[in-house]
Amino acid sequence: MQFRLPELGEGVHEGEMVKWRVKPGDAVKYDQPLCEIMTDKATVEIPSAFQGKVGELHAKEGEIVHVGQLLLSFQGSSTEASAAPVSHESHSKIQSSAGVRGSHASVATSPASNSAVNSSVSQAPSSSALAAHSEVLSPESRVLAAPSTRRLAREMGIELKQVVGSGPHGRVMKEDVQSWSGGSVQESKPAPSRGAPVGATFVGAEERVPFRGLRKKIAEKMRQSKDHAAHFTYVEEADATELVRLRSQAKEIAAQQGVKLTYLPFVMKAMVAALRQYPILNASLDEQKNEIVYKHYFNIGLSVQTEDGLTAPVVKDVANKSVIELAKDIQALVERARAKRLTMDDLSGSTITLTNAGSIGGLFATPVINYPEVAILGFNKIFRKPVVKVVHGKEEIVIRDWTYFSISLDHRVVDGAVAAEFMKLLIQYIENPSLLLLESF
Repeated sequence: MQFRLPELGEGVHEGEMVKWRVKPGDAVKYDQPLCEIMTDKATVEIPSAFQGKVGELHAKEGEIVHVGQLLLSFQGSSTEASAAPVSHESHSKIQSSAGVRGSHASVATSPASNSAVNSSVSQAPSSSALAAHSEVLSPESRVLAAPSTRRLAREMGIELKQVVGSGPHGRVMKEDVQSWSGGSVQESKPAPSRGAPVGATFVGAEERVPFRGLRKKIAEKMRQSKDHAAHFTYVEEADATELVRLRSQAKEIAAQQGVKLTYLPFVMKAMVAALRQYPILNASLDEQKNEIVYKHYFNIGLSVQTEDGLTAPVVKDVANKSVIELAKDIQALVERARAKRLTMDDLSGSTITLTNAGSIGGLFATPVINYPEVAILGFNKIFRKPVVKVVHGKEEIVIRDWTYFSISLDHRVVDGAVAAEFMKLLIQYIENPSLLLLESF
């Protein structure tokens, strides 16, 4: 019998085989992780759609695999395999979940399933098949839950068979586990690896590491951006003293709600205020249709450094959220990114990107555009410095909080003068954050 790559999400047709989680001869159960696939949007954990023994692996790590492509052969009873029909509701959950986890009949919904995507999986759920599904996956025999849910339960010391599932066919969801424990929990983060990278080989004084996974995907995106967009960078300085004061006052209020408040939410609100006046920076270029696409919504991608490399989850609907709400979103996205639990939805829909290396240092940088967007804003470190200010009509040297902003733009779409005017307005909001109260957010 054969297992083929199921659908990975809307518009996602291929991915890189990053890691196999099973090997020939392994006994596999339903929902057990088989492999990890890196797509343009996320690392996808593929759960088993069968129960049986793994035969041959038909894809190598580092290989590009396509939806419907044969991944592995296995031995298992046809009854178990055919007892995995998928409802439309379950399929929707698969596409929106973090690891394309969900109903293990996702294979049956692959575009290539017209003939023999899986000879062992029925193409349409019948009442008898549904009955078999309920019987095979009854609470008495096993608990139906995604790998991420099982991991969460283990971390919390909860036996899944005790939890009542609210998902399709009694599937135990993360929310069920959290409710069973009496509230949400802080998901643990994996410890950074201090050993040699996976797959590393040593030849004399050299070390060779496979160029794949997120590192390779970053390289492809950066090369695509440089090959298409005509980059130019504009840098401006800003007196951040009032911003520092405002954030200091708001930190205590946020802390009472369990939220870590950084400068990023304030910068995002200032970006939206300026983008309303210069919407060309919140656009993208559709080269196939020769159209500039203006976005009348504000989803800001945020560059986040992880153990595996840089990724850019998206803070959605920035214009309609408060500073504290944005801080909550940022905190959750960063935690999921560093725990490798970002969903495809987390990584899609950005209209402009914000990158921040201020916590590390450096004066300013020339960031690479997150193509096909036309602009990326760099927010750099805030530091104390003496500056000349006019105080009561007289020039004086005073100590201020200072920073630099650098914005890279696609010169095919954005003129230098427009970039300068945008930055001038942005700096005005940074230096006078109380002006944001006048905006119609």
